[in-house]
Amino acid sequence: MNHLSIIGLESDKTVLLNRLMELGVVEIVDQSEKLQDQEWAAVARRDGDEDQVSGLESELAQIQTALDTIARYDTAKKPLFSTRKPVTRKEYETVLGDGLQIREEVSKVLALHDRWGESKSEENVIVSTQASLKPWASYELPLESQGTRSVRILNGVIPAVSDAEALKAQVSEASPATVVTVISRDEEQQYLNVFYMKDDEDAVLDVMKSNGFTTAVFKDLTGTVSENMQRLDARLQEVKAQEGELEKQIGGCAAMKESIRYYYDSRLLERDKAKATSSLLRTKKAFCLGGWIIASKQEAVQGLAAEFGCVCDVTIPEKGEETPVLLNNKSLVVPFEAITTMYAYPKSYEVDPTPIFAIFYFIFYGMMFADMGYGAILAIACFTVLKKFRLEGTAYRLIKCMGFCGISTFIWGALYGGFMGNLLTVVAETFFNVEFVITPLWFDPLADPMKLLIFSCVLGALHLFVGMGIKAYMYIREGKIVEAINEVFAWYVFLIGLVLLLGGDNMLFSGASGIGKWMTIAGAVVIFAIPLFKNKGIGKLLGLWDLYGTTSYLADVLSYSRLLALGLASAVIAQVFNQLGALFGNGIIAVILFIVIAVIGHVLNFAINALGSYVHASRLQYVEFFGKFYEGGGIPFKPFAKNTKYVKIKEEE
Repeated sequence: MNHLSIIGLESDKTVLLNRLMELGVVEIVDQSEKLQDQEWAAVARRDGDEDQVSGLESELAQIQTALDTIARYDTAKKPLFSTRKPVTRKEYETVLGDGLQIREEVSKVLALHDRWGESKSEENVIVSTQASLKPWASYELPLESQGTRSVRILNGVIPAVSDAEALKAQVSEASPATVVTVISRDEEQQYLNVFYMKDDEDAVLDVMKSNGFTTAVFKDLTGTVSENMQRLDARLQEVKAQEGELEKQIGGCAAMKESIRYYYDSRLLERDKAKATSSLLRTKKAFCLGGWIIASKQEAVQGLAAEFGCVCDVTIPEKGEETPVLLNNKSLVVPFEAITTMYAYPKSYEVDPTPIFAIFYFIFYGMMFADMGYGAILAIACFTVLKKFRLEGTAYRLIKCMGFCGISTFIWGALYGGFMGNLLTVVAETFFNVEFVITPLWFDPLADPMKLLIFSCVLGALHLFVGMGIKAYMYIREGKIVEAINEVFAWYVFLIGLVLLLGGDNMLFSGASGIGKWMTIAGAVVIFAIPLFKNKGIGKLLGLWDLYGTTSYLADVLSYSRLLALGLASAVIAQVFNQLGALFGNGIIAVILFIVIAVIGHVLNFAINALGSYVHASRLQYVEFFGKFYEGGGIPFKPFAKNTKYVKIKEEE
C-alpha cells in the first residue's frame, strides 16, 4: 500500500470518482484532519452533503423494506445461497431506465406493507381484547353498566393466591348487603364481580384494596361480554381476510423484485459516492482526494489522474507505519484466507500466515476426519455448490476451503483404510457372507494408536518450529538479530537436544543422548546468558524464567494429540453405527433397518466430526501456531468500488 493524493478541478470530480469506483483499487480516507492546519483551513473546506447521504440511507432502508416484504410472500423457490447476478452495463441501464417506474413500484409495495401493518395491528388489538374478555364470559350484564342510583357494580381481579372466601367474609362484616361473586379464575388471577350499596362504598373499597383488588377497565366496550365477543370475532374474520388479500397483492409484486434490486444497487452506488465525496476537501474550483492505493495498481490511477489533468502524488509509507491490509495469495491458498480473517487480519508489517498454515490446516483437518466416504461427500458437496452458485467473498473461500479439506479427508481415509468406518466390511459379512477388508495404505490407527500419537506430536512440533521460524524471520528483517537468537534459534537447539537426550540411544540412534546433552546445555546457556548481559536489574534473571517455560512447549506439543483423538472418534462412532445396523441379521426387514440406522448414524457422525475437525484444526492454528509469532489486528483494505448487493455489473469490452 502507498499513500495517494490527488488534486483536480471541481468540474472533473464526479467523472473521476466514477472512474476510480470502476477501478476499485483506492481506499479514500477522510481528509478533514488537514483543516486543523491553518494554511489548509484558509483555502479549503470539507466537501460533500450530509443531508444527501442521510436521504440516500433512508431511501435504501425503504427499498430494502419493500424487497423484504415481497420476499416474505413470494412463492417462488428460494436459492440455497444468495448471490449477485452478473449483468452487463447495458442490461443494468436498460432495466433501471430513469428509475421513475421503479420508484412507483417501491411506493406501491410500501403502501401495501403499511396497510398490512395496520391490519395486523388491529388484529393484535382484537386478539388482546378477546383474551381480556374471556375470563368474564359468564358475566351477563352490559360492561358499561356501573349500577343504579343506590347500588354500585364493581368488576376487578385479585391475585390467584388470595383467599376469596375470606374476602367475602370480610366484606359481609363491613357491609352485609354486599355480594361478591367469583366469575372465574386462572393461574394468576381471580375475576370478581361486586354488588354493593352506594352508602357502603368506602367500607367495601377499603376491604377490597387490602386484599389486592384491582378494578377491571373495559375501555370503549358496550353491551354484554358475549355480544362483544361476537362482534370481535366477526371483525377478526374481516381483518384476516383483508390481510390475506393484501398478502396476495404483495405476492403478486414478485415480478417487480428484480427491477427493485437493480434500483437498490443504483442507490447504493450513489450513497457510496456521496460518502466518498464527504471525505474530500474542496475550494471553489478544486478538490483534494487522499487515501491508500495498491502499489501494483498505482500506474493505472496515475494515468487516470493525468487524463483529467490532476496532480497525483504517490508516496511510500514510513517504516513501521500501519497501512490497510489486502491479502494477496495464490489461488490454492486463497480459500484458507477465510480461516485467517476469522481470527484477525495481519498487521501491515507482519507476515501473512495463510500460505504457511494452509498446508498444516489441510493436513490436520484430514487427519481428524480421516474417512474416504466422508471426504468424498464433503468434497463433492462443496465443489458442487461452488459450480452451481456464484459465491463470492468469505462464503466462497470457506466453501472451497472445506472442499479442499474433503480431499484431505479422503486421502487420510485411504491411508488409514476407512470408508464410513468399516461399512463395506460389515455389509459384505452381514449380507453376502464374504470377508472384505480395505487395506490401509499406511496403517490402521485403531490397531496402533501409539504410532499415530507419536506422529501427531512430531507433526505438532514441526508446526510449532515453523511458527517460531516466522518469528525469527520477522526479527531478522527488523535487524533484531540477538532477539532472534535468544527467542528462537537457542530454543531450537535446546528443544531438539532435549528430545535427543530423552529419546536416548535405544529409541533414536547411537550417540543421540550425548549429542542431545551438549545441545541442551548449549541452548540453555544461550537462553540464560543473553538476558544476563542485555537486561538490567531483575530483568537479568529473565532467562531463568524462560527456561521454566519449557513446560509450555510440552503442553503445546501434547495439544496435537487431538489429531489422534478426533481421528479415532470419527472411526469408532462410524463402526458403532455399522455394528448396530448389523444386529438384525440379513433379511429384508434387517436390510431396511440397517439402511435407516446407517443413514441416521453416519449423517450425525458426519455433521459432528466435520464441525469438530473444523473447530480443532482452527484452534491449532489460532492458539498453538499463531501464538508463536502472530499479533493480528490489521485493518482490512476497503476500496472505493462497486460494492453492490444484488447485481454484479460487468463492463463490456
